[in-house]
Amino acid sequence: MTGDALTELRALKRAGIADSADRVPGLLRSLDDALDREAAGMLLGGRAVRTALASTGRYTPVALGLLASSTVDPLPHLLTAALLAEGVQPETGTTGFNQWRFEILSGAPNLKELAPAVTACLLDDTAVFEKVADPLDAAEVEARCAALPAELDAWLTAFEGAPGGVAVLNTLPLSALRRDRYVDYATKARVEAAWHRMNAGILDLAGRPNVVVLATDGLAARAGSAAATDRMRHIAGHAWSQEFLDVYAREVARVVLARLGRARKCLVLDLDHTLWGGVVGDDGIPALKIGGSFPGSAHAELQALAKDLSRQGVLLTVCSKNDDSVAREAVAGHPDMVLGPDDFSAFRANWDPKPGNVASIAAELNIGTDSMVFVDDNPAERGLMEAQRPEVTVVALPDDPAGYASAVARAGLFNQFALTDEDRVRGSLYRARAQRDELLQTAVSVEDYLRELASEITVEEYGTLNGARITQLFGKTNQFNLTGIRYGADEVARRVETGQAAFFGVRATDAFGDNGLVGALALVRETAGPDGEGDWAIENFVLSCRVFSRSIEQAVVGLVLRAALDAGASGVRGRHVPTAKNGRFADFYPSLGFTGQDGDFRHDLTQLAELPDWVAVGTGEGKFHAP
Repeated sequence: MTGDALTELRALKRAGIADSADRVPGLLRSLDDALDREAAGMLLGGRAVRTALASTGRYTPVALGLLASSTVDPLPHLLTAALLAEGVQPETGTTGFNQWRFEILSGAPNLKELAPAVTACLLDDTAVFEKVADPLDAAEVEARCAALPAELDAWLTAFEGAPGGVAVLNTLPLSALRRDRYVDYATKARVEAAWHRMNAGILDLAGRPNVVVLATDGLAARAGSAAATDRMRHIAGHAWSQEFLDVYAREVARVVLARLGRARKCLVLDLDHTLWGGVVGDDGIPALKIGGSFPGSAHAELQALAKDLSRQGVLLTVCSKNDDSVAREAVAGHPDMVLGPDDFSAFRANWDPKPGNVASIAAELNIGTDSMVFVDDNPAERGLMEAQRPEVTVVALPDDPAGYASAVARAGLFNQFALTDEDRVRGSLYRARAQRDELLQTAVSVEDYLRELASEITVEEYGTLNGARITQLFGKTNQFNLTGIRYGADEVARRVETGQAAFFGVRATDAFGDNGLVGALALVRETAGPDGEGDWAIENFVLSCRVFSRSIEQAVVGLVLRAALDAGASGVRGRHVPTAKNGRFADFYPSLGFTGQDGDFRHDLTQLAELPDWVAVGTGEGKFHAP
């Protein structure tokens, strides 16, 4: 398959790749060899191909920086392949050999103009030993190891100034050649201990905003080996194996996806031979293999992983070819089930094709199918999903169920920067949504439904308790994201502190409970007019898909208009910048009385529309204001 995919990619490039841009991600995902992925990245990374793919509007552009303490020539190409497979088109900036310190400490002369959203800095043990005069002096090595975390902390402070964005660091492996030159075991242990303390200090840097630290030993375990061969080390100056760079590139790609709000949200699980051993319709509930000895232990392990993912905000759903009543009875009634009915946000057990069921689950939950991960033991079902719903991520399960849980966990598809309180209760929020849908079905009219729902919104000004969630909303929201701007945590904190912008969260409650912080808004003051106030501008406004169509978005902007009028502003400006997913909201501002065209709108604060009377406004928490 690998050779065929590369051949087809070459043919597409020759024929004019723009016309077949939608086939590129699937072809890239089918490549199973690191050298082939590098070749594909090289093939698709040239300026002409980048321009052609960009012209289709199907790829999200992102600027990346790459720094290293050794030669990493394959890495930009591997990263291009990994990101294009996810519908993201990178523009990558690099620096000279081992210039990672100088580049940042001198103000990022090569990267500043590019303004990368993510900069990966891949360090090997050169970063330690290049400043060690005598490598056999254990005390000197200990001192150097102790100093490096603080140096990297200062480096990160400089990084925040230029180029900014997300920094990706890594723990440093101690290469065999360095470690094995010590002949006495006491010195070996002493240096190893210093090395572990250093890496623990580097891992602690992940507590800083917009810093990700990757554990190299975990990546090396996936790759088989971290170190380049001795020949490549001498001939090309490589410290890392091709396989490691490939695994590293895919992990950095996941960081980029998290930064772009593209981490997956929903795990779609098959039942027979996946969540349990056996076929419930044929074998009966008592005969299902769950827990106990193998293979039941493997199926219980997958359920336990899914449970833990759910506790961190991942939505769990069922998509099974079964009779609905039989499947539900097994989930609810088998005594060894780790997962129960309340763990699932949607349930499809029928005999319809699974691609259609997955689409209906997405519609029910109001999420994109590209945010879904499909787990099924049957290769035929996986192949059908890949063919008919290529945007759905399909986990390639091994033949042996013992590896099911590891395959899902290792994929890292749900990784994000930080968990919030809303993440931890997301499953219950979606289950409450099902209750709201039941109310809608029985309501006489939509207006009656909205009144019975009794929604209330509260404005919260950015602070230490809600800052992570506000930043996350800007980062993860794709549909109601009016300008596509995604703010980093450090950027929000800095702009609030300097008075450049004001950030707010919007909390929603209703008759079925607290929806949590569901909206975020950034306000800036434009050039002041003669009266000193001038226009306010809504720099961006995002709203969770959980609360669409309840008039909350209209109420929020209505409150902004009233606050601006009270403050003496001359008007409020808003923008809609088209993205791949926000097109349905292109007329949002005009629907509220804003005038303008080409995505630039302004309200002159006359003839304000009435606020929807079925959305109450809480008091005492905060009020919109421009900085």
